[in-house]
Amino acid sequence: MKDYKRKTALQFYCVLLACFLTTSCTRVFDKAHGYRGPIIVTIETEDGSVPEFPFLIESVYTESCGHSSCGIDSGYRYFKTAYANKPITFPRDRLDLLQPNAYATILFKVTHPNYHYNVFTRGFGPTDADDPIHITFTVKPFAEQMNKVAGWATGPKQNMQNFTPDSREYKKADIRYRQARFNLGNMITRHITTIKTIYLPHFSKRMQQRVIEKYQPIFRVWYYGVPETDCWDMVDCRKQILKPRKAEYEGL
Repeated sequence: MKDYKRKTALQFYCVLLACFLTTSCTRVFDKAHGYRGPIIVTIETEDGSVPEFPFLIESVYTESCGHSSCGIDSGYRYFKTAYANKPITFPRDRLDLLQPNAYATILFKVTHPNYHYNVFTRGFGPTDADDPIHITFTVKPFAEQMNKVAGWATGPKQNMQNFTPDSREYKKADIRYRQARFNLGNMITRHITTIKTIYLPHFSKRMQQRVIEKYQPIFRVWYYGVPETDCWDMVDCRKQILKPRKAEYEGL
């Protein structure tokens, strides 16, 4: 009887020890897999040019819901500046993941006065600290993006020429044309505001002045090139779209 009790107790303690070791190993494993990085980012330009000023890159981890991002900022927030074709390293960091070995969705927001603002999304699985991840993002010149958006108004404008002004088809094409021009104006205003409020504050006063001196006249041309930029809603925009601009260019 004593041997039986001794054997049973030994089995019980063996099970406890196994559970303890398993739990400890799992925690160590999970802790290691809760980290992401280092991540080496390189910015390339679509036109192959190398701009005078650096890009501002902001990283942020967002919690995931299923296979997509919920859009909730949850860490890994870093601001880095890098010139075109020059790799920049984002550090290895522990993320507050729902599951430590799951893919982590990290956003990279790229800003530059001469290039279209873009948010690149990438998923990262567990990696070792000595195994950096290399990624490259390609950005489009802002002037090309303006031409693309401006082109959305070409079709409706051509359609207007095929109908009489009092026809239903003409009015529908007219609304689509004004909507496209309104979108272009909004994009230009948003770009200028982004450079003024997000990009410039990350640089020294001297660097800010250099950027302003170069891009102030360029932004002014873009701003006044689309008179309806200051429309604040579609109803007013439809009335003001063909009138001279009322709001003055505030500048950088």
